[in-house]
Amino acid sequence: MTLSPAAPIFFVGLCGMSSTPFGEHLKREREMRGVSLEEISAATRINTRYLEALEKAHWSALPGGAFNRGFIRSVARFLGLDEENLIAEYSLETKENPDAAHPAAEIPRDWKPVLAAMSLLILLALLVLAGIFGYRFYRARRAARQQPAADASPLPASTQAPAEHDSVSDTPAAPSGGTH
Repeated sequence: MTLSPAAPIFFVGLCGMSSTPFGEHLKREREMRGVSLEEISAATRINTRYLEALEKAHWSALPGGAFNRGFIRSVARFLGLDEENLIAEYSLETKENPDAAHPAAEIPRDWKPVLAAMSLLILLALLVLAGIFGYRFYRARRAARQQPAADASPLPASTQAPAEHDSVSDTPAAPSGGTH
């Protein structure tokens, strides 16, 4: 008698699915290989509580979506099982469509943090603009104050003496230090 290749657990001949639930099948495969949950946890870095939840079919204790499928792939790889068949079996039991969008896409968005950030950015922009316009106004006022002071000189520019000529006479000064 020759043995046929191992068939996926959900195929029993051509007539239907196996009555063995996914979690029991996973536990049976693990026990047949003599591997503890702690060994799988150490090798795959999956918390033992998640491994127990997989074996006991406590789906609500699992993170869900791609994480669950990733856990199953890692365990199947460690135990030497067909990953795709185990994923398909899990999907059939949980009625999960493997091609469906992740549950995170269905979570309603909380717009409060986004609105708060946008309000803060708008307030910051208004403060910067107010600072720019305030500085320009101050600079224009300061220039206006200084301009009349420059225009109101007591003597016309042609009659003012240059600052270089402090002496009364235009004769050159005698050289200092020494006799001729």
